[in-house]
Amino acid sequence: MREYMLQLQRFLADARATNIISPDRTPKETLVKYYGICDRLLAVLQKDSVPRFLRIFEKYRECLVSGFVIIPQTLDLIILENALRCANLVLEGKSPKLCGVRANPNYMTSFGYFLLHQAAESFSVEMVELLLRYGASANQRTSGNKIIEGLLPLHVAIENTCQHKYLEDNLLVDENYRKGNVGYIYKLIHLLCLPEMKIFLDTTRLLAAHTDNVVDELLNYIEHGKIVPAAILLLAAQRRFRKLNGFDMIKNRIDDSIFSLIREGCGLQIGKNTKEAKQRKEKEVHFYNVLFLVRIILKAGEALDAYIQTHSEASHHEVHGKVSAVLKSYDVGPLGKDICIEDLQCFPYDCGGPDGDTDLTKAATGSPTPEVKEKNAVAKERRVNHLYARDQFFPVWRSVLTARFITKIFPPYTPKKELPLYTSDGGSEKLRAERHSHILLGTLERNYPRVRVASKPTPTSKYRSRRLFGTAASTVLKMLKHV
Repeated sequence: MREYMLQLQRFLADARATNIISPDRTPKETLVKYYGICDRLLAVLQKDSVPRFLRIFEKYRECLVSGFVIIPQTLDLIILENALRCANLVLEGKSPKLCGVRANPNYMTSFGYFLLHQAAESFSVEMVELLLRYGASANQRTSGNKIIEGLLPLHVAIENTCQHKYLEDNLLVDENYRKGNVGYIYKLIHLLCLPEMKIFLDTTRLLAAHTDNVVDELLNYIEHGKIVPAAILLLAAQRRFRKLNGFDMIKNRIDDSIFSLIREGCGLQIGKNTKEAKQRKEKEVHFYNVLFLVRIILKAGEALDAYIQTHSEASHHEVHGKVSAVLKSYDVGPLGKDICIEDLQCFPYDCGGPDGDTDLTKAATGSPTPEVKEKNAVAKERRVNHLYARDQFFPVWRSVLTARFITKIFPPYTPKKELPLYTSDGGSEKLRAERHSHILLGTLERNYPRVRVASKPTPTSKYRSRRLFGTAASTVLKMLKHV
């Protein structure tokens, strides 16, 4: 009888191993038990210890399993900690101690996203590959009132890449895009080719390779005037677009859009200074910019991608020089002054160093070249270093997956654009007038105050946000006293 029940359990577990389960069916009683042991499980996952995980599973099985499937919250935490060995264990489900129970990579969490969305946020190519190998679908979208609806894992990777510190620091304050200056396009391409962008581009490339209608997703970005996410997707997934004849489709759609705008302007016969005429002109400039971007990637994209993959430890000066040389060799380089590395702000967040020693540079950690992989095959703390490589350029608490979560977090590496800037004038604190950038890098509606660029930029101090928050709090208290 016991053997029959085990066979039935394995059959049901196999049948539900990759089925799409939405919404979350985990009973509240199981969730309460799970959160009771969450701290113990977290300590195990931080070490990525399979024997310790199996001991916890045997002891607290009723907290981790529901309906012959490991609950999605467990796999979500495993992915969050980038515990690759434990993830492979529960996805494979062949350990005798699991009794045939396994995790379903297509199980929606109670927050409304699938596990591949969490892996996309982690920017772990190894974790994304693992989930895809065990049947995870890259075409499932977020749903529910706790999250932004309709996001693919590809959207999560692209939108969060748009929040990369290098892109925000250098592009949010650049008005050249609205003026039709192609220097904005060249700056964007140079930034995307920096070594610190590699793990973000690698994740986007892998997800795009498994996403249906990826050309339509790119066209949606273009139609909505989002040139930065369009550039990220174009550069990362150019091989996929070439196979799908996507470049011709994109150019034809852009030509049709430009022709429609011109025809609309001739038909309306409105003045040049009207609001409609200005909006139409801005759209026309945007489409010409995108057309120029498509031309650059079509001609020089393969050479740029090859350089990115083989030079993840190169200095910024070397990268900018090589990128400029590649663009000129394909006759798509700037005609005037080249991009100067000194003109760009390229500083990471001050979020502390990684645990453990490593021979890898900060830029290459988490997505090294094959040569570096072979050299560091026995490195034990690579998982932690990968998280550090992500966190020093992307603030996870601003992810699109948490955009609707109610949270008040002020980490020590809060970017300078997040809090108001106060200046001292004669001993009194005055709030400097802020101008907000209307150039949104991603699809989400975000506003960032513009910050005056110093002549010699320096890395952001980890105490700066605390000082600003304290100043703001004291000012508010003084105002309340007079009420």
